[in-house]
Amino acid sequence: MPLESLGDWLKYIETLRPNENDFSLDRIRPLYQELIEGKFAENTVIVGGTNGKGTTVEFLQELTKSQGLRVGSYTSPHLFNFNERIRLDGNPVTDCQIIQAFKKIEKKRGSTRLTYFDFATLGAFIIFSEAQLDVAILEIGIGGRFDPVNLVSPDISILTNVDLDHQNWLGKTTEEIGKEKSAIFRENKPAILGQNNLPNSVKEEAKRMDAYLFELGEDFRIELTKTGWTYLLNRKKDQVVIDGLKQDHLSLEAAACALTAFFLLGKENNPNLVNIINSTNLKGRCDLVNKRFLLDVSHNPASVLQLSRYIERNYKKDHKISAIFGVMQDKDVSDMVQSIKKYVSKWYATSPDIERSLSSVDLTNLLSELVTEEVVPTKSIKEAINTASEEPETELVLIFGSFHTISEAFRVIKELES
Repeated sequence: MPLESLGDWLKYIETLRPNENDFSLDRIRPLYQELIEGKFAENTVIVGGTNGKGTTVEFLQELTKSQGLRVGSYTSPHLFNFNERIRLDGNPVTDCQIIQAFKKIEKKRGSTRLTYFDFATLGAFIIFSEAQLDVAILEIGIGGRFDPVNLVSPDISILTNVDLDHQNWLGKTTEEIGKEKSAIFRENKPAILGQNNLPNSVKEEAKRMDAYLFELGEDFRIELTKTGWTYLLNRKKDQVVIDGLKQDHLSLEAAACALTAFFLLGKENNPNLVNIINSTNLKGRCDLVNKRFLLDVSHNPASVLQLSRYIERNYKKDHKISAIFGVMQDKDVSDMVQSIKKYVSKWYATSPDIERSLSSVDLTNLLSELVTEEVVPTKSIKEAINTASEEPETELVLIFGSFHTISEAFRVIKELES
C-alpha cells in the first residue's frame, strides 16, 4: 500500500512490533548508526523521570531560545497532532519533514522490526541532524534503559523524579524504577536530580557511571517566598540567585532543573530569565479553559498529587468541583484518587476513545468503592462534559486522568464554543 500522507504513515507504524518482545537498544543501534552520523547537536540534554519531563523540556527550550540558539526538542505523547512531538525553535515540524524521515527509516531498516516509538524517535533524530542544532532536548518516553532516546550520548542528563508508574515495564518498586530511569546518566557528565529523597538506586547508578551529580536541595535550591519563589545554584566561582519567580501552575522543580541545565550549558544569568520562566506555558497542565474547565494531563498518583496542591492553592474549600475522570487500564485508580477526592463533590466516570482505556463501567465500580460522593457513569467524554456543564451548582469542572482524556476534552469544549 502506498503511504502518501502522515496519517497513512502513522497507521502503518502502529502495526509494527519487534520480534519476541525484544526491546533492547542492540536491536536498533546499527540502524541508528547508519541513519545518524555523529552528533546532531552541539549539546544534547536528555530528560527522564516519572513526571514533569515535558514541562522541563518546555522551560529549557524557552531558556535556550532566548540566547538566539537553534533548538530542537522531542517530547511524547502529543495532545493534538503528532507533529507536536518534534519541534524546531518551538515550532512543530511539517508533515513533509516527518514523512521524508520515515521514508529514510523504512528504506534502511531491512528486517529490523521497530515499535511506533522507535520510528518516531529515529524520525526526530533525522530531522535534527539536518537542522544544524545548537541544542537538542530529548524527553525519555517511559523508562530509560531501553528507550530509543537513550541511543544518544547526552552532555547533560536530567532525572526529574521517580515514582510509581508503568510498573509492568519498569519494576514494582521505586528502587527498581529508579535504576531503570538512571540509565540516562553518562560517565563524567552532569546528572541533574530534581527530587529530594530519590531512591538509593539512583545515586548508586550515578556513582557506578561516574556521573557528576547536581542535586535539588544540595547544589541547587527552591526557596518559597510570600509572592513566589527564588532559585539558587551553588557554583565553584559564585552563587546564582534568581528571585521574582511566580508560583504558577507549572512545576517549580521542572523550572529549577531547566535553569540548572541552562547554566551547566555555560549560559550566564541575565534579567530576561525571570520573564522567560514566568511566561512559559504548556497546554494541558492545570489549564483553565473558558473560566470553568480545568484540564490536566495528570495520569499517575504523583502527578495527581501535584494537581491537588494546585487546587488547594487556588480554590476555596467550599468551591463546588465536579471531576471528569478517564484513565488507562494499567493505572492505579485507588492511589490516583486518594489525594484529590476531598476536593470533588461529584464524579463523572468516562472513557477516552482508545483501546487501552478503562471502561466507564469498570471505572464507575472502582470509584464507587473509593469515594462517598455521587459517581455518574458516562459513555464518552463528550457526554461527561455536556452533562457536567449543565449542573447549575458546579463552579469548576475538573478533567484529568490521561493525555487522551485531555486531548478529547479540548476538542469537545471547542465544539461547545461554536
